[in-house]
Amino acid sequence: MNWTTFWALWLHRYRKYTYIFRETCLGWVDVAGFWLLKIKIRRPLIAIVRTEHFGDIVAAEPIARQVRALYPTAHIVWFVKPVFAELVTNHPEINQVWGQSSVLRRIIVCQSGIFNQVYNLEFWQSNLDTVTNRKHENLIATQKGITVFNYFSKHNLLHTFQTVGGLPIEDSIAPRVYVPDYVKTKINKLNLPKNLVVIHCNSNFDAKDWTVENWERLIEWLIGRGFEVAEIGLKSKNTISNPKYTNLCGRYSILETAEVIGQAKFFVGIDSGPAHLANAVGVYGILLIGRLNNFEGQMPYSGQYQDGSNATIVRQAGRTCAEFDYDFVQKQIGAIL
Repeated sequence: MNWTTFWALWLHRYRKYTYIFRETCLGWVDVAGFWLLKIKIRRPLIAIVRTEHFGDIVAAEPIARQVRALYPTAHIVWFVKPVFAELVTNHPEINQVWGQSSVLRRIIVCQSGIFNQVYNLEFWQSNLDTVTNRKHENLIATQKGITVFNYFSKHNLLHTFQTVGGLPIEDSIAPRVYVPDYVKTKINKLNLPKNLVVIHCNSNFDAKDWTVENWERLIEWLIGRGFEVAEIGLKSKNTISNPKYTNLCGRYSILETAEVIGQAKFFVGIDSGPAHLANAVGVYGILLIGRLNNFEGQMPYSGQYQDGSNATIVRQAGRTCAEFDYDFVQKQIGAIL
C-alpha cells in the first residue's frame, strides 16, 4: 500500500466515523428533547416521515389532516429534509417540523420508542443511510411488496403513502399548501397579468420531459393566442425572446412558486413537483404524462386532478413524454383553451 492509498483509506475512515459519532450524538440529543417535551405537554407524540421530494410531500399533505383526525390532542411532528421544510412549517395540523440531517439520525430518533406512533411514508432509497448502510425499514411496505418498481401500478401517490404508513385509505382527498401572508404580499408586488399561463418544462428525469423545441413552439403559440407565459422551475432550457414570456426559473422558493401558480389561469407542465403545487392551489392543470419506465397510464394525483374536474391529462399511448408529437399536444391544449 503506497502513501496515497493509505492516506485516502484513513481519510475515508475518519470522515465515516466522525459522521457516525456526530449523527448518533445529535440523534440522542433529539430523543432527550422529545422526552422532556412529552413530560411537559403530557400528550401523545406522533411522527410522520416523508422527507423528500417536494412533489411527494405535497401529495402526502392530506395525511397530516388524517392523522390529526385520528389523534386530536397529539403533538404531531413531520420529519423532512430542511430544503423542503417550508411545505409543512405553516401547516395548521403540524406542531413541529424536524429537519433531517441524515437517515442515521432519523433511525435513532424513530426507533428510540419516544413516539407513540410513527407513520413512515418512505419505502425505498430514502430509507437508506448511505454511509453506514443502515435502513429505516418500512415493514408494512415490505409485507405488502411495495417497491419503487410497482408503487405506481394501480394507485395514486396518496394511496401509496397511506398504504405504507398503515393508514386508512382515503385517496381522493386533494392536497393543500399553506402560503403565509408575507409570501402572498411578495408575489402580489409582481403584478402578474390576468391572462397568465404558468408552464413547467424540466424534471429530474429526461423521460418525463418534453423537448425544448416543442416547448418553445408551444410558448410562441400560447402568446399568439393572447396569453402571457411565465416559466417556473430550477432552470430553463428555453431561449425565447418575447416580451410576453417571463423566465422565473430559480428565482422563488417553493411556496412563492405555489403562489405564482395560484395567480395563473392555467398551469401547463409535466409530471413533477410544480404540478402537485398546481393541484394543491386549485389551478386548472394541463399535464403531459407519458410512459415512465414500466408504468403507463399512471395517475400521481388525488383530488380534482385525479377525477379530471380541474385537469386534463395529455397522453400518447406507449410513448414517453419526450416522444409526444407537437401537433397532438397543441390540439389537445387548444381544445381546452
